[in-house]
Amino acid sequence: MTFPEKQHLRQLIRDLPPKNLDRVVQIFCRGKQVERHSCSEVYVDLENEDKATLWRLYFYIETVENAKRLCEV
Repeated sequence: MTFPEKQHLRQLIRDLPPKNLDRVVQIFCRGKQVERHSCSEVYVDLENEDKATLWRLYFYIETVENAKRLCEV
């Protein structure tokens, strides 16, 4: 995943509804430890994540966005 794609992914994560953030954390935590700063915050460095995790997250967010668009119609 390129740097501009990672920047776009960061923005997509920020724009997600709160109810979908738990799944984002699950995707990042899959098979590893994630540093927690507080009960409600998780810090993840996208630069150090493997490509498979980043793309898995991207496709999850796209699915959420598509579902939101379908509900608006």
